[in-house]
Amino acid sequence: MAAPMSAFRNSSLKSNKQETTPFEQEQDANSALSELDRGLRSMNVGVQCEAVVKFPRLFEKYPFPILINSAFLRLADVFRAGNNFIRWCILRVTQESEKHLDKILNVDEFMRRVFTVYHSNDPIARAITLRTLGNISLIIAERKNIHHSITVSLDSNDAVEVKAAIFAAQKFSEQSRVFAANICDKISEMIHSVATPVKLKLSLIPVLQYMHHDVTMATKARNVCSALLSSYPAEMFMVQTLRTMSHLAILSLIDVPTQIDLLLQHLHVDSRRNVNIVCLQELKKLAVKTSHLWTYQQIQAVCEFIQNSTYIGLKTGAVDVLVSLSKAVTFKIVFAKQDFHRSLLDVCNLCYVHDNPVLMSKLTEFYTNIVISYSKTKGTEYWCGQNLVDNVVTAIQTHIMVLITDTQDTKPLKLCLRCAVELSKHQPKVADTFVTCIASLLSESQGQSDAALCESLAAIGSLNQSLLPKSVVPQLLGVLQNSLNAGLEPHQMQVYLCTVLFQVASGTAIPVDVEGLILSCTERSDPWLAYKTARQALRYGQCGIAEKIFQALAKKVSSEHFYFWLIGLHEITLGEKCLHVDTGSVIAKLQQALSFYHKGLTSLKAAVVPSFPLQFQSEYIQLRASLLDVHTQLLRTCNTFKTCPPPAIAAAQAVAKGQELTKCEHTVTQLGKTASDYEKISERLAALYQQSFDADPASLQNIQQLQTSCELMKLAISSIVQNGHDGQALLADKMVLGVGEVTGDKFKQLLNTVHTELATLLRTEGTEVISHNHVEFLSEAASRLALAPNCFPRYFFQSLQQTALKLAISPQQTATEPVLVQNDTYLTLKVEGIVQHGTKPGLFRKIHSINIIVTSNVVSRTQTNTDQKVTESSVNNLEQSVEPHNDYFSLSFILRFPLVGIHSVSIEAAITDTEGATWRTGPKVNLQVKSYDDALQRQQQKLPQRPSYSQLLTS
Repeated sequence: MAAPMSAFRNSSLKSNKQETTPFEQEQDANSALSELDRGLRSMNVGVQCEAVVKFPRLFEKYPFPILINSAFLRLADVFRAGNNFIRWCILRVTQESEKHLDKILNVDEFMRRVFTVYHSNDPIARAITLRTLGNISLIIAERKNIHHSITVSLDSNDAVEVKAAIFAAQKFSEQSRVFAANICDKISEMIHSVATPVKLKLSLIPVLQYMHHDVTMATKARNVCSALLSSYPAEMFMVQTLRTMSHLAILSLIDVPTQIDLLLQHLHVDSRRNVNIVCLQELKKLAVKTSHLWTYQQIQAVCEFIQNSTYIGLKTGAVDVLVSLSKAVTFKIVFAKQDFHRSLLDVCNLCYVHDNPVLMSKLTEFYTNIVISYSKTKGTEYWCGQNLVDNVVTAIQTHIMVLITDTQDTKPLKLCLRCAVELSKHQPKVADTFVTCIASLLSESQGQSDAALCESLAAIGSLNQSLLPKSVVPQLLGVLQNSLNAGLEPHQMQVYLCTVLFQVASGTAIPVDVEGLILSCTERSDPWLAYKTARQALRYGQCGIAEKIFQALAKKVSSEHFYFWLIGLHEITLGEKCLHVDTGSVIAKLQQALSFYHKGLTSLKAAVVPSFPLQFQSEYIQLRASLLDVHTQLLRTCNTFKTCPPPAIAAAQAVAKGQELTKCEHTVTQLGKTASDYEKISERLAALYQQSFDADPASLQNIQQLQTSCELMKLAISSIVQNGHDGQALLADKMVLGVGEVTGDKFKQLLNTVHTELATLLRTEGTEVISHNHVEFLSEAASRLALAPNCFPRYFFQSLQQTALKLAISPQQTATEPVLVQNDTYLTLKVEGIVQHGTKPGLFRKIHSINIIVTSNVVSRTQTNTDQKVTESSVNNLEQSVEPHNDYFSLSFILRFPLVGIHSVSIEAAITDTEGATWRTGPKVNLQVKSYDDALQRQQQKLPQRPSYSQLLTS
């Protein structure tokens, strides 16, 4: 491989990201603050500025109130005593740390130190002070002296101070209803005043957008803006006023339909392009934030503008508005009340008329979205004798074939391909058409278009592997072979092509020649692309290919951590490979696979480093191995039943007890133990599910399927060994598989097949006696579930969303001594925490609240001479929930330890998402508390001590 190993190492970091990966190692907050404080005290201005600009980073890392309060008070001192450049730096700190301002405890003192500078004779200093006060308006919104100062500064003769006063007026108007009501008339008077310069008037107009606190104020501000539209028809005033009115309507929500009509009116009447562009921009904002308030007539007005406009840019902007509406609930609401309108189809058909790639792709996206909404809402895809789905398929195919020749900008092509994937998701029957079309175009495409086409094929296959017909395999192999013969540089396209081949195989063995072609691609590509290919192979059940790639990659890394990670994956793939060999018994295959699995688990534990804990990976592999072990145990139990028939006395015992099942008492006992093992694994899988807050939906479904397989086998065993005379219904009839649709997923199909066969068996054979048919079914079901290809979830390799909680507990326990508390008093336990996010927060699920669970148990009890009995409970079990504010939360608990001795306190955090589901993400912190009786200690000190042996001799 020509690529350096550093490229593989840097890229490999992406493969294992879990809960704590995006966050740095812990450091001492006090030492960091002390170091910055020393910089602030320096006589060198440069050192002071360097210290100031580091504060936002400190706040992000340690967003706790005590530290933030101390830091801001120190910054306020520097602001008061420093020069204007230092003040400007502190201004930027307040701007970047807005979400931490409400953690300042001494607000009055902080404001007093900053506000002192306003009385300076320097207008620049006053301007910086006003802007700083505007940035912290969140915590000082109702201070009358600042309101007065802003009003006074609006009349200043210095332009810099006036601009700062306008900025502060916007900030305080947004936060304070009182200030907004008082300043509204002042702003209106200054705008209409002849003495106010034009540029200043344009700066004053945006202040009106924050007059949204009540209906009267919002109406008054809107009337002022409406008067400006007629009084100042100049383009600059028109643009600024329309933007202000739109923002005001979004915040107040009382004039949204009126504002939409106003923008549409100016869009049709005003011929100035800049005004039209602004109208379209504001209409798009209203479409994104208030899509449910749009009417069919307003949508038709936008369609009319698209048809009449002669400018491509304006058409594109108007289509953007319709696309935003089609992505939201607007058209679902519209189609629920009215039918499809001809004007919508006329707009969609414009995609055949224009040759602008951007406009064509956006029209195609709008066409796709409204057809999906119409078919969902109406339950039909036909309108006026036309098949809307077929029409949009034709449009998408046409534009893909047209845009494939554009090698400069692939965004329009990617948008059309995304439409094809989205339509395949909602209309699976059209996927075959798209796959065939895209595969036929691969030989004609060039450059980045190849990767885009292959990516779309892989995206369709990820929706449902059965949507990929095997007829496209020769074309894909030809493209892959041509890329190798041409000697092209390693490209992501090859990874996509290999992924599609894995998806088409659906877990079955790939032919030897195809496997050799894939391995040739990985040998010529750089290690990172080879790793991604192996990762995809393991995700789609091709363990044989993955095993060979991981074995080769393990020798090409210099880091011990990555070496053990790749060796662990190699051992795991060897274990999976053992399950699919043609020779040997099932038990022998399982035993050999378990051996490799345990080796792989050992290597994974050796690959753990603080930045990559590999918790999910280790637990997943351990559960997979445990499940295979229980399958082996069940197979052995079934073999025991076949080879060791019950003794002769068993029949007499069964007659005496009146239960035929006691004939096979040994087998029943073993089956009961196996069912219990299945239940334990199911519970552990459920716990792993609850810990995987950041997992993608497909990974969660994978865990759910494994849990369902455990529940299904437990159900089968319980149904067979249950007492047939208890009058209960068969347990199999009560089983509900939570695996969704079965199309395209062989493991889902297998689960449903096993469940159906179980129900049929119990109806025909009954449960009075365990027959060979029952045992044969259990043996066959365990074999099929154990040998089914295991598709590793995506979360095993990478986490697209990263979320972690960090807790700070007070009082803190020292390294050697526990926290001391008197047994007749209460201990106040304060739990502070922050929520840390990765690059894509809330991608799959968002945090609604944090649950903190505090429990305590007695570790050791101190022996006392008192005869008093402790009537109070010595165990605390408390739970509270809190919604984080700016990713910060704080809770307090009151704990009682009436029993003298050592107590262990456990503090565990959990997350409740916006759907109401609880996730046991942790962390879990333990605290040792020592409860003592002060009176008892004083009494023991007063008691006479027994004399020693030496004292007795001297006496």
